[in-house]
Amino acid sequence: MEESWWVANLKALESQPQRLEALTRMNTAIGKEAALPRQLIGRLLSAAELYDCANPAVDASTGKDPSVDVALELLGHCLDQLPLDTSDEQLPRLLGRGLGHPNPALRSLILASVLRELRRQLNAGQVRPLPNNELILHILDELRQPQTEASSLAINILSILLVQRLGDADVQAKLVQLLQQDEIVRCRAYELAVALAKSSAASLSAVEFILDAALSELDNDDVLLQASVMELLVPLAEQNHGLSYMERRRVFDVISGRVQRIEENPLDALLIPSIMKFFGKIAAVQPQKIIAGYPHMLACLFQQLQSEDETILPTAMDTLANLASTPQGKVLLHLNFNTAMEESFKKYGSYTKKLSAPLKERLLNSLDVVYAVETPPTKEINSILKTWYESFAGGAQANAIMELINTPFPDLQLAALGLLKSICKYNWGIVALKNTGGAVEFLLSRQKDLHKDVKYLKWEIMEMLAASAEFSPTETVRFAAYVNEGPYHIQADVNIATEGQS
Repeated sequence: MEESWWVANLKALESQPQRLEALTRMNTAIGKEAALPRQLIGRLLSAAELYDCANPAVDASTGKDPSVDVALELLGHCLDQLPLDTSDEQLPRLLGRGLGHPNPALRSLILASVLRELRRQLNAGQVRPLPNNELILHILDELRQPQTEASSLAINILSILLVQRLGDADVQAKLVQLLQQDEIVRCRAYELAVALAKSSAASLSAVEFILDAALSELDNDDVLLQASVMELLVPLAEQNHGLSYMERRRVFDVISGRVQRIEENPLDALLIPSIMKFFGKIAAVQPQKIIAGYPHMLACLFQQLQSEDETILPTAMDTLANLASTPQGKVLLHLNFNTAMEESFKKYGSYTKKLSAPLKERLLNSLDVVYAVETPPTKEINSILKTWYESFAGGAQANAIMELINTPFPDLQLAALGLLKSICKYNWGIVALKNTGGAVEFLLSRQKDLHKDVKYLKWEIMEMLAASAEFSPTETVRFAAYVNEGPYHIQADVNIATEGQS
């Protein structure tokens, strides 16, 4: 199509009756073109009339203006044909109108395109330098928008681009403005700062004023805000320089002090699940710091695990799983809190009989985190896990797990089989299964009504039993035959014909 054709159709967009037809014509035409000239793509992306069509206005008769979706599709085609070179000085001008548009769907479309290009550059080994800060400033403005659907895209982009420009005065001024907005915008700024601070000590230093503002929120009266900030801060501890910053600011002492002084401010009790989650997630990457350094936090956690309070048990179980997820965490918990761990696992055993089905599933999944291993465990860890398991099971058997496998809830069946598979990675786990009446028979059965994922997990466990030395040669042959038949084998019905049958 000649450029004059496109110009005429853009002109037609000024007339409401002609708008949908003109958009459809252009959309069809651009879909057929392998590549339009860069000048024409720039003309379309700069056309105010096209962006007017993308406004999410409501049609009185249909409830929605149908031209909006067609306009978005057309702009998407334009973005697909535009080389999104971040070193191009013209790019901010071409994208600026869309990045400031009132329709969040359009802003998301543009931000997603920019993010794809940046990730492509990262995979190629280098992000091209920006010619100026114009694009960054446009994207920072997204964090102030009331709609949230595009903010995560903006944060992902900025965590890549801002590293180049963090020290620039106009960027710093824009970041300061974010801290003067409402709590939703402030939390976006905190999330961005943590993402940047993780990358290097220099980046952390450049956004330290934002991190300090985040820490000041922990003195806020808004419990939900405090919980959100704690959640956002967790990734900062994954890097040693981030952990050092948090220690310098006495973050762990301040937060754990809230638990110790709970009677002074009863409202802080509402924060305990969030505090536990905070310490548990950090313990998953820094077990020595949390398990050895904050014994009263662990004491509070064990108290929660014994409470039978279904409102706090999910977070408490997840927290214990995080604490015990690493080899170092397992050893530290055994050395410092062995009695409490055995009591907690014994309590878990009783919970398998009394909790609701979703909570039983959560419990099994948390245990699976503790027992799942990527590398063969040391003798010490093997012994620790065996002791904890026998506290849970009431001995060297798997009756509690088998009872849950035999429930009518597929999700609970899968969680129980998942845990059984994890303990069968240990020789003592296979012995426990062998000691359980009916367990091997269930695994060997070919019940037709089982969920396909249940059948597959049964088959995976049978593979482990077939490779074990704990069974007789006859049993091992049966197991190997089951494995060779595959997880979804259906046994043929055998009909024996007798004399006189027709």
